[in-house]
Amino acid sequence: MFEAQRLWNDLWGAFENTFRYQYVLSRAVEKLNGFKCHTGSVWSLYSGPELPVCAIFDRNGKPIGVVAGIAVGPDALLSKSSCTIPVDTGAANFWDQFETYIVDVAGRYAFMIEHAGQTRLYTDPVGMIGAVYSKLDGYVASSPLLAIKRPLTPNPKFDFDTIANKGGKLTLFHTADAHVRRLNPNHYLDLDCFEEHRFWPRNETFQTPPERVLSTYDDISSRVRFNIGEIAKSFPCAMPVSGGQDSRLLLAFAGPHTASIQTFYTHINNYATRRDDAIGKALCAAIDVPHETHDKREFSLERWDLKHSHQKYKLTLGAPSSLPKEYINGVVTGVPDGHVILRGHQTDLLRAVFVFQPQERWHEPDWQLERLIIVPRAEFTKEVADRFRDDFVAWQSTLPENAMTKAADFMFLEVYYNSTVGATFPALWRHFYVSPFNSRRLIGLALGFDEKERRKSVPVFDIIERQRPELSLVPYDFELPASLDTLQDKLLCLELTQRRRRRTRKRLATYATRSRTDDVAVQILGTDLVTA
Repeated sequence: MFEAQRLWNDLWGAFENTFRYQYVLSRAVEKLNGFKCHTGSVWSLYSGPELPVCAIFDRNGKPIGVVAGIAVGPDALLSKSSCTIPVDTGAANFWDQFETYIVDVAGRYAFMIEHAGQTRLYTDPVGMIGAVYSKLDGYVASSPLLAIKRPLTPNPKFDFDTIANKGGKLTLFHTADAHVRRLNPNHYLDLDCFEEHRFWPRNETFQTPPERVLSTYDDISSRVRFNIGEIAKSFPCAMPVSGGQDSRLLLAFAGPHTASIQTFYTHINNYATRRDDAIGKALCAAIDVPHETHDKREFSLERWDLKHSHQKYKLTLGAPSSLPKEYINGVVTGVPDGHVILRGHQTDLLRAVFVFQPQERWHEPDWQLERLIIVPRAEFTKEVADRFRDDFVAWQSTLPENAMTKAADFMFLEVYYNSTVGATFPALWRHFYVSPFNSRRLIGLALGFDEKERRKSVPVFDIIERQRPELSLVPYDFELPASLDTLQDKLLCLELTQRRRRRTRKRLATYATRSRTDDVAVQILGTDLVTA
């Protein structure tokens, strides 16, 4: 019996309902009521009842494994009962073919792939699906208490009181258990020996020349639009909308697929989210889609339900932690149970959210360790830095040379995101959260823009103006005065956004001129010469 099962209280309902989006990989036959079993030659994947699982075949019809979660390939959603992907088990470079293919796969997923007597686990680029493993115990799972059949051995590197009550984070691939490790999402796990091996980045240059900016914007937009469309036509979907830039980008990317999304909403938990709600309403009105407000004053939970939710969350997360606000005040129930929630994660790379220092400092661990929020920043000391510096250096040493040109971004992707959404998303049992931007191809394209431009949100403004300009007419939170009534005054909104939009249109016109110049050069000189 897994530790999560042993600690489960039947008064909370059926175990499988709360663990509906989680999974376990095991060599043995397991008793997980309500879970589905997908048997491989050596390993079996046990999936919660609501976690999509798709059997994967090579181009010749040979079974090669399964994918759990929501995964959108370059030309299809991989969440049917079975799918064929363009790899050949008869080829000597099979693994290289698969690793080339997975660069284009977006979503929240885990592949268990078998070939030539070897079984490997690959996940999405930030481990959003959740992936932890214990070599000692011999299990892989989406959360720590499904990876052990013994009491948890507290990880001595962390103060659990700080995590539970002050918002501290388990990070740098640690979990609450001393013997359970979180998989680096851009490594695969060799299940025969429980060793990690980096497979991405490959040969990306992470640099976009000025004459390719517009085509890169369009490539990003078309790929995300396709991903949203594939997900929305197969699952009931909801999209949170706020005053931030990421949800506005998702609305711009969605284009005609907004009609396939059932619910656009904003949760109100405090004053800041009241501003989010006002801007979210205005954004939805601008593109003529309905918007729902889920105000904490209109929702509530019974005391026993709240208590049980706290207890269930500790088990699904596998660590001490406080319950998310939307679960505490009940606004999460405003979105129908079982919906797929489209989130804007990884679009924040277009804003370089973690690049606060110049490149010459990206080799220095301490300022990055502070941003991982191992402890509250006011409590970050040299002792904390000393305790985790070796872990950071060990991780950074795995980055290939091309990734070191974006080292701060990769810390955000592989370390911070992996230990936050990678840990919490499997633990949230009401909905399946997924980012349609979460592919290595899209991440690579986003990282191609200059850090200074990204820090100023230039790609965000450009893409929204280019793809859905009516959204650009709604003031951003930083443009909006204290009075939310401003959003009702169309002339004032035009005035507030005029300067930004003028700069954006001028910049896009400059890019268009450069693109035309480059196209003429290609016609005259030949593609190979210009590219070289």
